[in-house]
This record gives sequence, structure tokens and C-alpha cells, in this order.
Amino acid sequence: MAPKVNFEDLTWIRRWVKKGLSKDKKTLDLSNRRFNLQIAIEVAEGMAVPGIETLYMHGCWLKDPYMEELAESDLFAPVKELWMYENSIGSDGAQYLAESEKFENLRYLSLYSNKIGPEGAVALAESPHLSRLETLDLSFNKVGDAGAAALAQSKHLNRLKVLHLDANGIGAAGMAALAECSGLRNLTALNLTYNRMEPDGLELLAASSRLKQLEIFKSDAPQEDD
Repeated sequence: MAPKVNFEDLTWIRRWVKKGLSKDKKTLDLSNRRFNLQIAIEVAEGMAVPGIETLYMHGCWLKDPYMEELAESDLFAPVKELWMYENSIGSDGAQYLAESEKFENLRYLSLYSNKIGPEGAVALAESPHLSRLETLDLSFNKVGDAGAAALAQSKHLNRLKVLHLDANGIGAAGMAALAECSGLRNLTALNLTYNRMEPDGLELLAASSRLKQLEIFKSDAPQEDD
């Protein structure tokens, strides 16, 4: 059960900040705070912490309607590193994030273990507001072939260096797009384990000259003998 909150008295928000703010005031930890819609609205309207660079919001029970409210919050404006793993964010929630100018400073975005499907991955791939991202973790979601292809072909994620797509139901079509990886020209690390074991796709990954140039590439594709 979500905590009872007096929404006319925002001292509870200040208590969250006081408890979660690091000594150097650059990190705010709101992890494992159980949100509901009203809390999301109040945080969106009443919480801004200038100067924070890292924000932890994992395990907060975040859902798409909450993200619709939170996405326009000034809380996110200065943040460079955002951890939102292990929530219940779906494709709509990812789209709210992707469409918001509040996330333009992000370099690191962790969304693993949510419920993001192909449409959400497409929204992230097509977002001009996420063009500064260097690391994107979408492991243990449901982006599938369409989401994987959109990310591989993204024209906006030009600075992305690290991409985690483990356990996303990606099959041959998605693997083919990732093997070519026509976008993501600065990618140096790709994690792609625990996806669909389709021989055609795995062979394309194993033979990809593009992926062989990466510093780190992990997949279930058979490794060549030395």
C-alpha cells in the first residue's frame, strides 16, 4: 500500500531530498520509494534539485501514467545519469521520456527489467532529445526485432558507445539489423545475450565485420575457433 501523504504539505518532498542527497549534492537517491500517480504528480510539480548529476529511481513501482507526469519535471533537467531499472515502465512511458526536453543532458540511461516493447524502443531511437546518450541499457525488456532494428539504424544516437539488449526476444530480423548497424557509428560495446536462438540471425552476428570491430560484443552466436 502506498504511503498516505498530505499533499498540501510538501515537507515530505524535502525530507526525501534531505535523506537521498549525497554530501556533494550531485547524487539523489530515490530508489525503492513506492510511487503512485498522485505522488508522481506532486514530485513532478514540486521537486527540483539544481546541480544533481546522478538520479536513482529504481524499484519505485513506476508505471506509464506516472511517467507521463514525471517526464516534464524539472527534476530531470540537470541529470546526466538516470537509473530507472526494475520498474513497470512500458512503451508509453518510454515514449513520454523520449519526447521530453528535460532529458537532454542524459549520458547514461538504465531501463533494464521494465516492460518496454518495440514502440518504446523506436521512440527512444528516434528521440532528438537523447542525442547525448553514451550508454543505454534496455536489457530484460520486450523490444523485439522492430525495436532492435530501430536502435541499430538510429540517426540520433550518434554518441552512443554502450548498448545492452540482453533478453529482449530479438530474432533473425533484429540480429540482421544489428549485424549491419547502419547507425550508432560510435558504438564500442554491444550486449545481446539471451535472445532467440535463430541460426540465421546468429550466423549474421558471428560474421559481421562491423561487430568484430567493437571492443566488447557478447551474444549467443557461435565463436570462431582460434
